[in-house]
Amino acid sequence: MNIALSLPATIILFLLTAFIHAEDGLAADLSIAGSSMLYPLEKVWSHAYMRTHPTIHISVASTGSGSGIFNAANGNVTIGASDALTGNLMKHYPSLRSIPVALEDAQVIYNIPGMSPSRVLRMDGPTLAKIFLGRIRFWDDEEIHAINPGVRFPHLPLKVIHRGDASGTTFVFTDYLVQTSRAWEKTIGRNRSHAWPVGSGYDGSDDVVAAVMTTPGSIGYVGLGWINQYHLRSMALKNRDGSYVVGSVKTIQAAGKAAIHDQTFPDAFNRSIVWKLHGRDVYPDANFEFWMVSTTLPDQTMDDVKNLMLWVLTKGQDEKYTDRTGFAPFRSPWSGSIWQGS
Repeated sequence: MNIALSLPATIILFLLTAFIHAEDGLAADLSIAGSSMLYPLEKVWSHAYMRTHPTIHISVASTGSGSGIFNAANGNVTIGASDALTGNLMKHYPSLRSIPVALEDAQVIYNIPGMSPSRVLRMDGPTLAKIFLGRIRFWDDEEIHAINPGVRFPHLPLKVIHRGDASGTTFVFTDYLVQTSRAWEKTIGRNRSHAWPVGSGYDGSDDVVAAVMTTPGSIGYVGLGWINQYHLRSMALKNRDGSYVVGSVKTIQAAGKAAIHDQTFPDAFNRSIVWKLHGRDVYPDANFEFWMVSTTLPDQTMDDVKNLMLWVLTKGQDEKYTDRTGFAPFRSPWSGSIWQGS
């Protein structure tokens, strides 16, 4: 795959004029809303950008991917943030353009009283699907034991915690289940929201984290940023090559690099999941985070957005912004950028 004709085709066409645009000093208000997963990084970015661009004010809100996409398409916000992208979604909102801005993941978190903090539990897609389908009801079930030999689990009911709102994190999490479990694919599928067969729903990742932390026996899912912030336990997920991998900046980057160099990955970057990619260290539930911008924005607003985008995709990829909030930058450890061809 010619990398110069995939992502750069999206970015260059959208941003090229910003290289020759001179800011005119007029005050401007930009609004970003959507993905709760991307929210911590957006807050850091916006504060850093406003320090060096005093005429720009940026407001950031965590409203869920579904809300972000809808409001960006309808002009209610300047930028919609989402970790859920499909070709059908883009057909439904033809005025939107998607720009990948970061790499993240969806991880499985849990609360098992008495489990050693140093113990890394394993989980695979079929077993995880059975848990969220309500077919595995206790932590000491033999299928969980089979993946974790030698681990003593309590006879404790599994309490499923999931998102109750339209969520890109849910999209990423359920895409892993669709790719790994026929039972999940046939009964539930992949989407930003679901009619969940079991469990309790919460709006936003903060509420999911709070529910898991305060509910013994619970299991849920959030992104790496939330795990780092709250020092949560997460499971090692089985990837396509059979390795059990814990989500981290390094393993998310490995997934992103594998996606960029895979011949089957869509040139239009209309897919956020990278499960099908090979690699021993590839985290199987990693994804691209997107900013969605409408082509109908006023010219001056579009120029301000282009300048912000260029900053995010260059200086904003510095590890002091990405790593500290639980995201993987598009640069380091590779030379220059993951957008370079092999």
